[in-house]
Amino acid sequence: MEVIRAFIAFEIGENVKDEIMKIEEEIKKNEIDIKLVERENLHITLKFLGNIEKRLLEKIFNILDNIKERKFEISVEDIGAFPNEKNIRVLWVGVKEGRENIIRIQRELDNKLLPLGFKKEEDFVPHITIGRIKSFRNKEKLMKIFEEYRGYFFGKCIIDKIVLKKSILTPHGPIYHNLKEVFFD
Repeated sequence: MEVIRAFIAFEIGENVKDEIMKIEEEIKKNEIDIKLVERENLHITLKFLGNIEKRLLEKIFNILDNIKERKFEISVEDIGAFPNEKNIRVLWVGVKEGRENIIRIQRELDNKLLPLGFKKEEDFVPHITIGRIKSFRNKEKLMKIFEEYRGYFFGKCIIDKIVLKKSILTPHGPIYHNLKEVFFD
């Protein structure tokens, strides 16, 4: 039985990625101990599927084919952290405009994937992960960057497709391959 690591996501515009890279450059310059997400890997995760059997792919493809949506615009704004700002483990930027569409589509996916054995997401927050904390070295510099980018406008982009991505973990970071793209009207 062959297994692949996969997730379902929205890709974001190059203009938004350009703005996100400004934070990543500041983090590097300040020697903050964060594993940053590579520019080409920035995205909005709708559903992390984990390690799945390849035999499920056709069923997942079918679910994605039946997501009937119109393309929509999002605005990427603000900075946040999981689990919270006092105990930052994951650093992310948020989605403001278009947030309701993302949540609705994510819930639809959750419901359609439930019969295949995937658990529902608890407290889904539309976001773009920019990094994971490795240690708290230079934490005060991270907090300064956090304050600087609070409320920051990273730009707008069009969400025009949903994508099933395969994730291959390597020592240099993950490599993503699109297995399926379903374009919106």
